[in-house]
Amino acid sequence: MEKITSNAINTHRHTAEQINYTALLNSFCREFSNWSRYEGIPKHDEALAEWFRHTGQTWHIRIDFTAIGYEVYAPLQYFSETGIHSFYFPVAEKELATDHLQEINPFRFLELVTQYAKTMYPDVDAERTAYLMQNSIDNLGIFLDRQATNQPAITRAKQSFIEAEQSLLLGHNLHPLTKTREGFTTDDLLRYSPETQARFPLHYFLIHPDCVTEKTTETTLPCDWLKQELLASGLPIAAKTMLREYYDYKVVPTHPWEAVYLLQQPAVQEMLAKGMVYSIGEAGALYAPTSSVRTVYNEQSDWMYKLSLHVKMTNSYRVNYPHELYRGHDAARLMKTNWGKALQQQYPQVEFITDPGYIMVSWNGEVINGFTTSVRRNVFKGSAAQKNISLIAALSQDSIANELPRLVNIIHEAAGRQNKPVRETAIDWFSQYLRVCVQPLIGIFNDFGLGSEYHQQNILLELNDNLFPAKIIFRDNQGFFFREGKVNDLLQAIPDFGSNSRSFIPEERMYRYWDHYLISNNLFGLINAFGKHQLADERTLLGLTYDLLLPLRDSDTTGLVNHFLTAHKLNTKGNLLTSLNNMDEASAPRTNPAVYRTYYNPLHKYFFSDTLINPASKESCYNRYFPKEGVTISFRPIDLERDLDMLHEWFHREHAIKIWQMNWPIRQLETYYRTLLAGDLLYAYIGEANGEPTCYFEVYWACRDLVGEYYEALPTDYGTHQYIAPVDPKKKYVSPFTQCMVDYVFAQPQVGKMVGEGSVDSLASLMNKMHVGFRIDKVIEMPHKKANLNFCYREWFWARFPEYGLIQAKG
Repeated sequence: MEKITSNAINTHRHTAEQINYTALLNSFCREFSNWSRYEGIPKHDEALAEWFRHTGQTWHIRIDFTAIGYEVYAPLQYFSETGIHSFYFPVAEKELATDHLQEINPFRFLELVTQYAKTMYPDVDAERTAYLMQNSIDNLGIFLDRQATNQPAITRAKQSFIEAEQSLLLGHNLHPLTKTREGFTTDDLLRYSPETQARFPLHYFLIHPDCVTEKTTETTLPCDWLKQELLASGLPIAAKTMLREYYDYKVVPTHPWEAVYLLQQPAVQEMLAKGMVYSIGEAGALYAPTSSVRTVYNEQSDWMYKLSLHVKMTNSYRVNYPHELYRGHDAARLMKTNWGKALQQQYPQVEFITDPGYIMVSWNGEVINGFTTSVRRNVFKGSAAQKNISLIAALSQDSIANELPRLVNIIHEAAGRQNKPVRETAIDWFSQYLRVCVQPLIGIFNDFGLGSEYHQQNILLELNDNLFPAKIIFRDNQGFFFREGKVNDLLQAIPDFGSNSRSFIPEERMYRYWDHYLISNNLFGLINAFGKHQLADERTLLGLTYDLLLPLRDSDTTGLVNHFLTAHKLNTKGNLLTSLNNMDEASAPRTNPAVYRTYYNPLHKYFFSDTLINPASKESCYNRYFPKEGVTISFRPIDLERDLDMLHEWFHREHAIKIWQMNWPIRQLETYYRTLLAGDLLYAYIGEANGEPTCYFEVYWACRDLVGEYYEALPTDYGTHQYIAPVDPKKKYVSPFTQCMVDYVFAQPQVGKMVGEGSVDSLASLMNKMHVGFRIDKVIEMPHKKANLNFCYREWFWARFPEYGLIQAKG
């Protein structure tokens, strides 16, 4: 048997660790909120500045672990709107008590995460996750070494089904255990992994029919088909003799690794001793593992087999449980009814690969999970094996060994075939994906109630001759879910449908699944790949998605589309926290199979004003003359090099301390600005009266601000905080400043209404707001203040100051 060379892991360990570290950092950023972007080299933190000068990096993710005495700085290579960032290394840990900075590896970072997470999840433990992450890094190093040696063509634009299935070298980009295979030795890893382009025979058992339960929607039972396949494969004489001698016993397939595991189990040993089971051994045709590792494929077989495997991959031991087998069988039955035929006719862009059969083995009334097998229809048999297929997860992975990723090759070749620019082709390609994948899946959910686990690894994409999306193909017996609102329709199709398969899910829980599987995992993963490979801007693709969803809202009876469009935050499965809580998703209770978290909805970037929150220049952006007061009011974005010391002095003035509470040390104030100004929550401006700085205000995006938790905020809501620095009434110019500030915000087309949450202790601030058209909605209790929640629309503002509306109309 092939052995891995002694230097294989060393050769690629550094790369493997960085790939896994990136997945860990992204998992953290998706599941926690105590981080922000940090831009520039600080003036008032010499230790940090020296570290940045040493690394040459000035753009970071800053993780705020001050609650446990630390900060972490991860240098940014690419910031993703969809949350899958790219990083440079090293990552630095700063001990706040000493200002000492040092490089940290992913295991130290995991320790810090665990310490921090204990306040929310007291049972989290890093030890088990660290062990599995080490396994993942080691395995990835082996795969990278094997890739460099064998150089399989895993990035070509044209790939067969099995080539696509075996091209997922780097794994899940939002999972800290991306390539964990706990239980596999190095030899097992090489022999049984799709990443090594493996092929192997299955291990077969003969089992007494009283111990076997099998079902199928087809004419031939799975065990009978397997026996026919074995007899036709040129078996050794001893195996053929065994098949004839025990002619009434059932042929049951297992993964070769699982067979070794099963033969050690007391129940199987008892069955062996009583002549209820016999091991034929490895025999028959060679099968190739697909991306799931345990599902195997042969080009000439009518069936794929999803086998049980007591190997921990990511967060689960990959074992088929009875309800999952029932669920796949139920779905296969359903697809044969008029209900299923109508679905296929109405939505030809989507093909559902069904699992019409299953095999279970029981002893003393207990199912032996290692034998449980789902029998899947092979739609890639014979000539169909050469269809050009893409696994969405593989399309979303980073480049490998400096090769162009497959997605880049697809778009470039498609552009060449159509004689169009690459960026235009990328946008057209993605638009077609929306029409082939997202639009029909929402229609199916509405019309038929089917809402499956459409994540990256369950969706295959068939490409046409121009390399554009032609159809999507879904496969996963355990992932067929139906919304409870369609129970009666499904029971009419099959009276006992779902009776033992746990297939019906309440609509609101389905939102969580759709958020994670289709939007966060599938769609955003693909958008991220387009962005980081510079094929198209992520915000452009998010806008295309919003434009596709918007007209679907009126016909959507489930509320799902409205949820996508309006929810401040989307749900996502917390792979990191699920692991730290030592939860096995497959065997966990039905109501709590994993930790779910929320994150800000990237689709709302459709309404993001770069002018307000991300100005391109620090030069003057607004000015207006007030003849009555004899003053010219102007605004410019804050310039830290120019303004930090002045702001530090302003916030220490007596009238600022009570309301603003930003009388911090200048180092803390600088950190505040270097994080907030680099993000997408707010931006700060300096207001000048006749060229003299006298006003400070912040413009913030309400749906990303704390205030958005206190009312039904829209992504078109923007708010302001205003501070007038002078005490001398002759220099305040409160009304002109406020008018100009409101006018400047309403001048941006993305703004629907303005929101304010001034402290109830600041009567002057409230009267100033009401003077320009704001109206109080209610009083809210925020963690740091009791506030008057107030709103203003353009029309209200223009009613008070008609001249602004006239100027807007002329513009």
